[in-house]
Amino acid sequence: MSLLTILEASKQFKVGRTSIYKAIKRGDITPRLNAQNIQVIDAQDMVRVFGGSVPKSVSGNSTLVVSGNNEELVRELREQIQDLKQDKEFLKQEMASIRRDFDDFKLMIEYKGKSDLSETDETVSEQAGNSFGVQEKQQREQVETDEKQPQKTEKKRFGFLRKLLGD
Repeated sequence: MSLLTILEASKQFKVGRTSIYKAIKRGDITPRLNAQNIQVIDAQDMVRVFGGSVPKSVSGNSTLVVSGNNEELVRELREQIQDLKQDKEFLKQEMASIRRDFDDFKLMIEYKGKSDLSETDETVSEQAGNSFGVQEKQQREQVETDEKQPQKTEKKRFGFLRKLLGD
């Protein structure tokens, strides 16, 4: 009577361990504990439940068919390899173009940032002169709008009061 661990039994009988555990749960196979407290199964139980492990024999005729299929398989695999190489080259080119575009954008951002930050004394003085003129113009516009606004608000108030009073 030979005892096998569940892993050994699954390899010898080409059955999944889950199938063996299900058979144990159903009660078809009775496990035992060995000296190391590992579950072991009797090989006779495995043969009874799952059948014997019989090696498959290969006949001479089937080897000729396999060799014919091998040539087709080799040809198809070579075609696939060629296609994959082409795809790889295409992806390399795409990555290179994306990197170039990224570098160009980065340079554009750096150039724009430098042009905004680099101000000469002339531009500063021009801006100071322009800002004084702009301030005067804004003050004139504000005075004009202040004169127009009270009339509008008075009309609104008068109309609002009229609605409240019912006149």
